[in-house]
Amino acid sequence: MRRFTFALSTLCIAFLFSCSQNSSQEADAVSSAETEEVFKHHDAQNAPMAASQETFEAEMHEDGLEKELVCMVNNAFMGKKQFPVEFGDKMYYGCCEMCVNTIQNDRDVRYAKDPLTGKEVDKSQAFIAPEPGHPYGGVLYFESKENYEKYSKKS
Repeated sequence: MRRFTFALSTLCIAFLFSCSQNSSQEADAVSSAETEEVFKHHDAQNAPMAASQETFEAEMHEDGLEKELVCMVNNAFMGKKQFPVEFGDKMYYGCCEMCVNTIQNDRDVRYAKDPLTGKEVDKSQAFIAPEPGHPYGGVLYFESKENYEKYSKKS
């Protein structure tokens, strides 16, 4: 009887172990399929303009680059409207949900240093311009258009 109980216990354990491995493999397969699905639908829409195969042509206006076309977390011209993020009485822009949360929770992301003066500049109020020579649509934030023009002459 002891041998029978031992054999039955061993078979049950072996069966449970093999089932748990199968469900783990199935979970891995589902996990992998879900991941592939996410990436399948993640097109280049959130990639900076220069990272895609399109030519990087950021159109400058009297007030600099259009703020809503810039991800203020990645500091990149994205070439399309970004998610608006109201913080206080100011408007910031982010390319994804993570950037939106970062803008709401991290003060440092809402500010940059003017490359000419080194002064802190609120990105929502800044004159935004393309960063010269940046391969992925990087941007710089200036306190004013005048600072941008002085910086451009120096570069």
